[in-house]
Amino acid sequence: MTKVRLKGLKIYARNGRWYAYVRETGQKLDGGFKGGKAEFLAHLATPAMLSAYSRAIDAQPIRSHGTLGSLIDFYKTKPKWRDLSPRTQADYEKALTFLEPTMDTPLVEIGPGDIAETRDRAVAAHYAKFANDCLSVLSAAFSAGREYGMVQTNPVTGIRRAKTSGSTKDANRRWTDKEWTSVIAIAPPHLVAVLGLARWAGLRGQDIAVIRWDALRDGALCVTARKNGVYGEIPVFPPLKAILEAETRETLTIAKSARRKPYPSENALRKAWHDFKKSKSYTTAVPTGADLTLHGLRVTYASWLRDLGFGKADIAAALLDKTDAMGGHYARGADKSRLWKRIAERGF
Repeated sequence: MTKVRLKGLKIYARNGRWYAYVRETGQKLDGGFKGGKAEFLAHLATPAMLSAYSRAIDAQPIRSHGTLGSLIDFYKTKPKWRDLSPRTQADYEKALTFLEPTMDTPLVEIGPGDIAETRDRAVAAHYAKFANDCLSVLSAAFSAGREYGMVQTNPVTGIRRAKTSGSTKDANRRWTDKEWTSVIAIAPPHLVAVLGLARWAGLRGQDIAVIRWDALRDGALCVTARKNGVYGEIPVFPPLKAILEAETRETLTIAKSARRKPYPSENALRKAWHDFKKSKSYTTAVPTGADLTLHGLRVTYASWLRDLGFGKADIAAALLDKTDAMGGHYARGADKSRLWKRIAERGF
């Protein structure tokens, strides 16, 4: 059967239904389709949908100069947009779809009050994190516009983010040693490497999902963080070395699903973790673990370094992070090998 590829569409599922939008305009091509992905793609390939697709693509408007839409289009031509991780881009695209009805608004008419109202509407229509994604993409667009002289101010500056359900000081908290020992002892094979890479290398989920065996060179993991492009050669400390040596290499990626295939996405990896947390073996072995998260292991790694006496700048470097406290992060590469050596000397 010949596959029909429709370019320029955003296709995603939510609550068991499939949606398709024209990426550039946010125009809905179809929404609320019940069924599997293969069925939805077959539906999009029907003559009626192909005709609707052609009309939608041909009718894409050119944004009027000086409007929010023209600012968004300008921002999306810049490296700051292109350098975003795929996950962040996907979140921002969903936010832009929600913002589509406001794209004709003249930039001179947009003030902080309008941004606050947009945030409130997004919370009411969706949820707090979605509203914060709307603020983030708007702030990034206005920041780019200000840099290039399209606007004088960024109206998102000073607008408070919506409070998410996880907005507590204990969100992504540090794991206790007992919790870690209990979890790793009963973790299913497809999660052991995931947990090990988070705990003993401090990697983010988006990096764990894609890191390959060929990144392992001379006893170190050569990683370029997808979130910010920071590169580091993270030593494989003894606990992680034992985990990796026990792993089979049937996939290019180190982490693999229960089907012994690469995880298709970070979300799939996180779903595997959440499914494990719902199991009886987990709740029995770790009665305090209902709020444990994979990102909490990155926090645990950072806390471990703090306990060893390392300061904020060293911890940020070890996490492949960018912070103001680093003060000249582009020059820190020369010190990383010495940093890893000091960590090994103190920790093991």
